[in-house]
Amino acid sequence: MTEKNDFNGNVGQVVIGDSNVGPSLNNVVNLNMVGDEEKNLTWLQRNEITKKVKKLSSVSGLSALKIYRELLNKFGADKMDNFPRNKFNDACEHIETKLAEFEDENLEQDMPDDQQTTLIQEVPCKNCQANSALIKKTNFKLHVLFGLMVLMMITEAVFLMSATPAKASQEKLTTERPVEQSCHYDGKIQSIGSTVRMADGIIRQCMDAPGDAPSYWEIPQKIKH
Repeated sequence: MTEKNDFNGNVGQVVIGDSNVGPSLNNVVNLNMVGDEEKNLTWLQRNEITKKVKKLSSVSGLSALKIYRELLNKFGADKMDNFPRNKFNDACEHIETKLAEFEDENLEQDMPDDQQTTLIQEVPCKNCQANSALIKKTNFKLHVLFGLMVLMMITEAVFLMSATPAKASQEKLTTERPVEQSCHYDGKIQSIGSTVRMADGIIRQCMDAPGDAPSYWEIPQKIKH
């Protein structure tokens, strides 16, 4: 038979002294004297450390086991299940410090500037290539248009040069031989004194009329006789 006894006040004095309570065969007193400094990590704290360890492992190339061993040695625990709760913040700070160090090292080990310059020169931007092709096409079109314009100008100049003498001759003929001083037949202008066989088969001569009278066709005197 076991009887449970409730104690008030300083329990330590009861334990140190003699305890004769009732007619019990066995008295059991359970005392929990563990302080906060000996409590282990909570599940959330353990999960947070695990995430940080994985990130450090991916950046540094170190194995997760090696990182855990370093934590245990630094904070005096034999395994993570017994890792003290009051060392949680210190452990997180230690991991973040190591992570920052490895990230800085990775930045310093980036590609040198001369190699970056060579890479940029070997791989030009896509927009630059597209713009270059567009400029070439535009220049080609401009050259074609310019060539057509030159050809049209040359053709027009040749036409004007060939038409100008004929026009000048016509104007000269008109100036030298006014309409009233010439004869017309079959759409052609005949000068004074010229002869033309008409549709009736008779040859007639362009004659100059006296005064302001217009010129006229007449049968030549030789033909009359």
